[in-house]
Amino acid sequence: MDRIDLLRTFVRVMETGSFSLVAEQLEIGQPAVSKRIALLENEFRTQLFVRSTRALRPTSEAEGILKVAREILSAYDNVMAHEAPSPPLPTGTLRIAVPTSFGRNYFSKIFTEYRRRYPDVRLDIHCSEDYVDLVGTGTELALRIGSLSSSALIARRIGSVKRLLVASPELFRKNPPPLLPEHLAGLPCISYARLTPQNQWVFESETGRHVVLINPSIICDEADVMTEATLEGLGFAILPSWCARKPIEEGRLVEVLPDYSVPSLPMQIVLPDSRWKSDRARLFRDLVVELSDDLYL
Repeated sequence: MDRIDLLRTFVRVMETGSFSLVAEQLEIGQPAVSKRIALLENEFRTQLFVRSTRALRPTSEAEGILKVAREILSAYDNVMAHEAPSPPLPTGTLRIAVPTSFGRNYFSKIFTEYRRRYPDVRLDIHCSEDYVDLVGTGTELALRIGSLSSSALIARRIGSVKRLLVASPELFRKNPPPLLPEHLAGLPCISYARLTPQNQWVFESETGRHVVLINPSIICDEADVMTEATLEGLGFAILPSWCARKPIEEGRLVEVLPDYSVPSLPMQIVLPDSRWKSDRARLFRDLVVELSDDLYL
């Protein structure tokens, strides 16, 4: 094991106070982080961390080693920056899968910036609400919203999708506004087809969790189409914030039951096994992470 890798791992653990967080940052398993620290402890012949079920505490020896480790890494990085040749810009075709509505509303900025930085990469963009088989289709990277089933894919969480229960003012002329989540059971609702189950909505409030069984009059698998149906007064709907925010500001939609929040959904970048990760995919993932603060609500 390269001693530079050991020192870099040690410094990150000292800075974050977490083996699991460092494992995520380095894209390795937590046991690998533990092994690197153990190897370094063997090198220095001293214990570096005291671990318990609740905390990770550096020893006084670790505090003393930290300054020297940072100096070594700084000197090493300076040498590499001056002597190492710049890596070639990526080439080839990067096939990406993104959810249709999210891609339409947000990803044009990312695609434009990526092409500006890496003009020799051709982007092959697949917009779909389906979960694309990355390995079978040759897709190098996908953005997925919602919980992931266990698989061999490498996932990195990059944010959360806020969701809102909304309806058009027109709908309230025909139906009384619900005062409690349970009142939605007898009202027209528009359900997302990939919600499991399709007839169940979940809300959270100060009084706890509320599970409501609805009888959807429309079931749809595309958020923009759901938004149009909601604007037409065809039912209550739970929409992602990027679909709901502007119509709410314009008065064309109204947030319903604001004291009862809809749980957010995780947003993740997924790639096949990291052994096959190309530079063009890695750089695209890094760009999404870089721009994430400007994208997610």
